[in-house]
Amino acid sequence: MIPGTETKKGKQGAGLMDDPAARLIIREAHGRMYRWPEQFAGYRANLTLNDEGRIYTGRMSLVPRKETTVELDGADAALHEWVRERLWTQGMHLAYSTFEEGDGKYVLSFDPEDDPHCPHPRGRRVFLTGGRLDSWYRIKDGQYTQIGRLNPMTERRVNTIERCDHAPDGKRYSRHYVMTYFTLDGQAVIGMESYVNDYTDVRGIWLPSCRRISFGERGSVKTRLIELSEHEV
Repeated sequence: MIPGTETKKGKQGAGLMDDPAARLIIREAHGRMYRWPEQFAGYRANLTLNDEGRIYTGRMSLVPRKETTVELDGADAALHEWVRERLWTQGMHLAYSTFEEGDGKYVLSFDPEDDPHCPHPRGRRVFLTGGRLDSWYRIKDGQYTQIGRLNPMTERRVNTIERCDHAPDGKRYSRHYVMTYFTLDGQAVIGMESYVNDYTDVRGIWLPSCRRISFGERGSVKTRLIELSEHEV
């Protein structure tokens, strides 16, 4: 199993009551993260993909929580979808949302097996109970350090945030994080991806300018670089 992902009660967080202290630290961490303004309708940009030294160019557009489209000259359908999914996921994380319509909907409680006398290096863990996925966060110094998700039908994954930087408005964004994928039974690591993100200020909106993604595939580590330019809000 992934260390610390189960409780003695069986299903993660099962039977736990909402804890006001856990709710407060999640609310505060949510409020410190950068998100696009509520009225932000999306953006378009020129797109360049460097796939292990092979260059593709094209265009992309994104409407938060609705649609992401990618056009890359010469790229096959699988590569199109790979790029589209990485830009769509990034857009979902940046899209405007309130605490109440997001994590605030769930029962929030500290992991009862955390030992307060021997703190975890990435901070306290909070379970989110009642959603479609079994989820948990680790919080340290007021920010997310790890995010765990378990989709019973497809995958188990942990996002470990290695570095947060500040947007122009002072809010934080995840500049470097590592996604680790596990088998559903948690017995083995089946994939890992490292993300490094850069942004640019366009008319007061913090928009993605570069995503460098490294991942293991067929005995080697590959790197793809997604660059966006000439943004139009």
